[in-house]
Amino acid sequence: MHLTLAGEPVRLLADRALLWRGILHVADVHLGKGDHFRARGLPLPPGELDDDLGRLAELMAATGAHTLRVLGDLVHGAVLPDTEARVARWRAALPARVQLVPGNHDRHAPILPASWGVEVTNPVLHEGPFTFLHAPARLPGRFTWAGHVHPTAMLGEGRERLRFPAFVVEPAGGVLPAFSRFSGGPVVRAAEGLRRFVCAEGAVLALDD
Repeated sequence: MHLTLAGEPVRLLADRALLWRGILHVADVHLGKGDHFRARGLPLPPGELDDDLGRLAELMAATGAHTLRVLGDLVHGAVLPDTEARVARWRAALPARVQLVPGNHDRHAPILPASWGVEVTNPVLHEGPFTFLHAPARLPGRFTWAGHVHPTAMLGEGRERLRFPAFVVEPAGGVLPAFSRFSGGPVVRAAEGLRRFVCAEGAVLALDD
């Protein structure tokens, strides 16, 4: 889905990412979330970490992006040894710059493993007409991009209604869906001046245009 916002062409991707000027933006990756739950004795099946890392690598290759920028919550908590090693192997195979605009969960790992090669930016990052941060905020004269909320929207009727991750765009800013598939989020209802773009079945669908 191609849009023009604040005079800039951007692309919303079905796999929960925003592409702008060769930078792939995602939010709420929550690396290691499943590992934390399993360490506490919850019987969760493995695989979500490798799935998320694989999707990121595929998106970077498919778009040709030179930078991966995470709008907060790269990690879910303190980095466990197995998580550190698996992400390090993924990072070694990714020839790109990786940036983190820190979020609330990232405070659990204030110093990320050096092997991950992640550049941590200021919590509020200004670039071009956009401002990137984790939690949505209104900044006068700036169009903001954020995450944190994990927005979703409903498609279908009656018992066939299903919930999907969604981008939410308003005149002064946009919110990205959670990149991690292991994350729920609130349903965003239709409202004046608000546009929802649903990530469903390999496509981005505009609900409010």
